[in-house]
Amino acid sequence: MQNTVYALEKLLPEAIRLFKERYLLLQTILECGPIGRRGLASILDLSERTIRKEVDVLTEQGLIHISHLGIVIAEEGEKLLDTLYLPLQMLEEFSALEKDVSALLDLKQAIIVKGNVDTNEEVKNKLGRACASVLSSVLKDDTTMAITGGTTIFKMVESMPKQHYHYKNLMVIPARGSVGNKAEFQANTVAVELAKRLGADYELLTIPDNLSTQSINLIKSEPQIQKILQKIAKTDIIIFGIGNAMKMATRRKESEEVLNILTQKQATAEAFRHYFDAKGQVVYATQSIGVAPDIARTIPIKIAVAGGVSKANAILATRALLKNSYLILDEAAAREIVKKMTHDI
Repeated sequence: MQNTVYALEKLLPEAIRLFKERYLLLQTILECGPIGRRGLASILDLSERTIRKEVDVLTEQGLIHISHLGIVIAEEGEKLLDTLYLPLQMLEEFSALEKDVSALLDLKQAIIVKGNVDTNEEVKNKLGRACASVLSSVLKDDTTMAITGGTTIFKMVESMPKQHYHYKNLMVIPARGSVGNKAEFQANTVAVELAKRLGADYELLTIPDNLSTQSINLIKSEPQIQKILQKIAKTDIIIFGIGNAMKMATRRKESEEVLNILTQKQATAEAFRHYFDAKGQVVYATQSIGVAPDIARTIPIKIAVAGGVSKANAILATRALLKNSYLILDEAAAREIVKKMTHDI
């Protein structure tokens, strides 16, 4: 598909230019709607006459709706944005950067969005939409997927259009128990919401994620937990975030003893409740029930998401886990990764 897109850009540059403009208009309506024509003209720096013409086209195609409140995106418009995200990325300047990051980290594909999460929280919305687009591209019948929690993963689920999918035997399961105080960002909650949007079934892992080893071993013997663990072992897709070690440890309210261990061993990254140093070695693992790194590596389709310059080191520390995966990241993290790796070389 990549070669086809580039060939079309060479043959029909005016058509590709119009495609980009209408995609951006539709995306702006999604993000800002309900919004008026004047507001769109101001945001996109286009004349109201041009906006009026393009809005008429999108309305005729059933991609947007116009009401007394303003212009809003239609279901079909959301679906179209989702479908066309990856082809659009191939036309953007990030194509070369994506190739560099993919090669350096041995990924299946890097997908980069503009911005820096560290300075603009809104970039999480872009990461979420890109992650949703990748998931849509790999979904098929008879699929079981596991998903972690977190704010960016939650944004991804929010970005999935509702009831546009017609797959048989989809199952969503949380990759682990609960972490933190905000229920909406926990894996169970995220898994349920994703299942609703995909029209899928789901299972819950309704246990805390910070129990003692003795309690965990006892719970693992429960028939219902055994059933979920067996499904986890046969997962087709895993969707997960990558965290900064000390930030995640603090958020999870790890003990002073654990924080000291992480500091002494220079923990850099966290994934699946395992903490990694800069060389990718696990320096501490919290007992939990769910997906662990060794299980994640065996899952056929891995979709990871992380953003911000501050996540560059964490991404590099989890290179072994990310091998042959889809990695969604922002421009700031991508450029920092290339800078660090080319400097080391």
